[in-house]
Amino acid sequence: MSETRDVTSRPLERGAPELSEREWQIEGRLVDASNVVVRLMTATGERAVFKPVRGEQPLRDFRSGTLAHREVATYLVAAAAGLRCVPETAWHVDPQLGEGSLQCWVGPLEPAEQHQVALLDEDELTDDVHAIAAFDTDEGPLVLAHHDGDALRDVALLDVLTNNADRKGSHLVEDTSGGGDMQLYAIDHGLTFHVDDKLRTVLWGFAGEPLSAAHDASLAALLGARDGLGAQLSAHLDDDEVEAFFERVAALRTAGVFPEPPLDRYPLPWPPL
Repeated sequence: MSETRDVTSRPLERGAPELSEREWQIEGRLVDASNVVVRLMTATGERAVFKPVRGEQPLRDFRSGTLAHREVATYLVAAAAGLRCVPETAWHVDPQLGEGSLQCWVGPLEPAEQHQVALLDEDELTDDVHAIAAFDTDEGPLVLAHHDGDALRDVALLDVLTNNADRKGSHLVEDTSGGGDMQLYAIDHGLTFHVDDKLRTVLWGFAGEPLSAAHDASLAALLGARDGLGAQLSAHLDDDEVEAFFERVAALRTAGVFPEPPLDRYPLPWPPL
């Protein structure tokens, strides 16, 4: 894959071209990110995160210049599956920074602690959480755990489908800006769609659990949309990555359960939060 891929000839779903076509101005850089990430803003106060290809750091397992493409591909998969856990994401060309992924800003403007995944004392564990792993920390022994909820299951399903190699707790955003119930979003999807098994996630608590009827319907929708979705994904992924994605969808539907953690490699991202 190269930066010269034709990504403008295949429209994204759910209004993503409109997102890219708005008048954006650079508001500032998010300095905590390992790659170049900037926040953009419109005159009406809308905000978005822009990840330019030219600001990506080289990685051993993922080819250079591909991470922003994988961000857009993840949104396409989530939209096609009916999973509303990924903010609207589009391919964008910024006049100053060049090509990259543009994603609607969700949640508070200032960093906020998420409450879905945490390191807990043993006495804090309850029936509505899944314990994942134990760690010795400066504060003593703590247990990595995540809540049991359908919103997290949607994220866990998406991570399996996209072969997410880096699902940290900090990549979950709780958004209450709508004034109603909290909407859970998942962000940071640059390390996805590898052809080899790379799944590393803090959401292993659902391992072995049967998929719901809604999730089976999502998988059926993805397989039914193979031609159209495959063409869209081909604008951002290599052919073998697209093929591997559809193989994962079919295999997961046949299995009917969330996969178990691998035994031949470390299954958690680091740091987990």
